[in-house]
Amino acid sequence: MAAQGLIGPYDSTAAFVAELQKHLKIAKVCTSSNLRDCWPYDTVTLLDGKEWEISKTQTGKHLKMEDSDTADYSSPNVGIITGDGTPMILSYNTKCEALDPVKSYTWSTEDNKPVSNATASCVAAVFEINGKKRPNKQNDDVALFNANGLGSSCAVELDGGKCFGSVFSPTPLTYDECMAQKGELGIKHCYVANDYWAGAVKHCGGVKNMPTSNDLAKIASAIYKGNPSVGAEQNVSNLTYIAGTATSLGLPEPTFYLWSGEECTSDTAYFRTFYSTYTLWYNYSRDSSDLQAVCLGD
Repeated sequence: MAAQGLIGPYDSTAAFVAELQKHLKIAKVCTSSNLRDCWPYDTVTLLDGKEWEISKTQTGKHLKMEDSDTADYSSPNVGIITGDGTPMILSYNTKCEALDPVKSYTWSTEDNKPVSNATASCVAAVFEINGKKRPNKQNDDVALFNANGLGSSCAVELDGGKCFGSVFSPTPLTYDECMAQKGELGIKHCYVANDYWAGAVKHCGGVKNMPTSNDLAKIASAIYKGNPSVGAEQNVSNLTYIAGTATSLGLPEPTFYLWSGEECTSDTAYFRTFYSTYTLWYNYSRDSSDLQAVCLGD
């Protein structure tokens, strides 16, 4: 496929697999709605000991792949069983660059995993190497190809099933970058200087994927002793924080600050602070690099 320039790009994982079938013997193909039909058992034991239902491996997010300017693994995954009986679940990067059919693409090893230079920016996958034999553990029986992990994309889980990914420090957008993308991202105004809030919005794929004031209040209620009720725009003092509580939820230890998806003005946006004895809802300059953010997960 590489020699013929057929690694990509494609507009979906299904389109990639349709071409792959012309070059690799595939005994069975399973859509994202019936992945279990291409896998020998229901659950995989992850590195942290938790059980992961293989049928939930719906997009590249569940292979811990992050979207960026050059990566989009949001297309529904496809399961296959190869001609030699190997079960695989594939995720395709619809932003991968077209390859030069004249160039020779070789294999290399990264983190003890074989990675083809031809597919390293195009395909992520998980495959079963031990059949139905137990214990069905990640890295023992279940191997990753150019994938960052396996399991939920949620690092912070709230009551009610809402969850968010890992905390990150945003890369700012310039005023021109913000203006060019504000419509698709749901941003109303752009800041004249480096805009870290807009950078967080871009990283999350839009305002809709940022936490609301109510979401941040729920996070506050989860990390302080006695599980105090914190209102969406409420400031609460005289709290008690127990060391390790935030870390257990995938958050930093206080003190930390998280952007919301809510703008105040072209200069400021709302955020919540998390201290050891109090939490505040406030607005702050969008050029601040001290604030972090989380994105809505699956």
